[in-house]
Amino acid sequence: MASSLRRLRPYYRTYARLFVPGLVCAVVSAGFAVVAPIVVRYAVDDISKLVAAGQTTGTGWTFARAALLIVGLAVLSGLFSFLTRQTLVVASRHIEYDLRGALYAKLQTLEPAFFQTMSTGDVMTRATSDIEQVRRYVGPALMYASRAVTLVVLAMTVMLFGSPLLTAWALIPMPFLAVAVFFVAKLEYTRSEAIQRQYSTLTSRVQEAFAGVRVVKAYTREDAEGDAFAREAETQRQRNLAQARVSASWAPVFLVLVGLSSLLVVWKGGQEVAAGHLTVGNIAEYLIYVALMTWPVASIGFVISMVQRASASMERLNAIFDHEPAIADSPKTDASVTNIVGALAFDNVSYRFDDGVPDVLSGVSFALEPGQTLGIVGRTGSGKTTLVRMIPRLLDPTGGVVKVDGRDARTIPLAVLRSSVGFVPQDVFLFSETVGANIAFGTMDATDAQIAEAADEADLLENIERFPDGFDTVVGERGITLSGGQKQRTAIARALVRDPKILVFDDALSAVDTETERRILDRLRERFGRQTLVIVSHRLSAVQGADLILVLDEGRVVERGTHEALLAAGGAYANLYRKQLLEQELAAEA
Repeated sequence: MASSLRRLRPYYRTYARLFVPGLVCAVVSAGFAVVAPIVVRYAVDDISKLVAAGQTTGTGWTFARAALLIVGLAVLSGLFSFLTRQTLVVASRHIEYDLRGALYAKLQTLEPAFFQTMSTGDVMTRATSDIEQVRRYVGPALMYASRAVTLVVLAMTVMLFGSPLLTAWALIPMPFLAVAVFFVAKLEYTRSEAIQRQYSTLTSRVQEAFAGVRVVKAYTREDAEGDAFAREAETQRQRNLAQARVSASWAPVFLVLVGLSSLLVVWKGGQEVAAGHLTVGNIAEYLIYVALMTWPVASIGFVISMVQRASASMERLNAIFDHEPAIADSPKTDASVTNIVGALAFDNVSYRFDDGVPDVLSGVSFALEPGQTLGIVGRTGSGKTTLVRMIPRLLDPTGGVVKVDGRDARTIPLAVLRSSVGFVPQDVFLFSETVGANIAFGTMDATDAQIAEAADEADLLENIERFPDGFDTVVGERGITLSGGQKQRTAIARALVRDPKILVFDDALSAVDTETERRILDRLRERFGRQTLVIVSHRLSAVQGADLILVLDEGRVVERGTHEALLAAGGAYANLYRKQLLEQELAAEA
């Protein structure tokens, strides 16, 4: 269980400047706390001697002197305890910050397929709740444990020097305490792991419900979604209660064992005093030591809980940290490549999502010179999106080679390749930012003039100028305040502002009308020859001017050629063209 926490060792070394002083302060604080019972023993014995000798006038000064010493020791112990908190807890906050940054950086390296297997809510839970559980182990748990161990060790050492026999009697309940600790630790771990898994499920349920709130309302599914949420919340509540019952069981067990220890000290200590082996001061001292060890021993329960929760959470985090990105730079990567020209070729490329399932793409081959245009058409599910996602290496082929500038794309540094590709996906995503910030997302140093030029090329400038705040208009979550066509054109402008060597449109004109499409294509044609352009479209008008058109069907290229050549061939492309012409004529007549 605790082996999962070994990943934290480098962080301990990094912040040793805080951990070492913090642990020293914990030891010093415990040391001052342990001295106080010794003062009490001497004070009680001195007062007892004075009373036995009939010198009652000196008892007041003896008591006052002992009280001042005890208060002074308490102040010093409290001061170093404060310094312990200010070092160890601060260190835990630093580690929390670093760990969250490392997790975010790791997530940025993972391929899109990873996020198809792990829900957004699960990722969010690991980035927030799980990291918080680890922080509590690194800071508070270590602070409590260090002070508790030091205090118990020092107190037992002093007690053994005073009376090994009485110390042994006081420690009789300890083996039972150790057994209780073992069972509590085991139960805490299993319940903590179950709680975090259910919390991920609950978070995912909430995230999906609010992300799809318009669908929920359109289908009047509010009550059904509310019931589903209530079921998940009830499961979470039951699991939290199960863990609370485990934690609560620790308190009575602890109190019984500590009370038994105090009872044994009084009983056996009284016998030793009667036999003349110990003094009344020794009994007072031992009772204070037992009381003094009450909180440290009690904190063992809290520490166990924190360690087990942190261990379960760290295992969940390690599942991300240990995941090797399927798409990343490798030893074959040629670091000398710093830019690309834009030549693009597929050499007998195939792709399948998993073993044992049919190929999504099979034997796709074509070649484009820099500045040429490729059009891709085909029915839904023919593999068009899969094909273009291989260009910026969002996917890697399972067979064949994708080449850029004559090189295997996998040998080009990933950052260089992706910075040279402008990709407009089918599913547009806009951030809850301004229109200008969304356009400049791919090139954050873009000037206002460049942003405006890209918006104009995407036929969006006139719309933006009518917005209340122009380019400073906030679009809302996922661009909710924009229409589908405006969101799509914003994504197009985002790709154009990068002025990439390869520009990929994955059905990026589907949400605009034919007149807007024509204006965008007219502006794009001005780029012909400057950039390699790949256009996926269900409208043939978008690909008519391409140097090469591929017709896909069930993952295979069934036709290829220019618009004129494909019409002359009278195949699938020609049939689709005639069908679209007929649809346009019927729409015009209507």
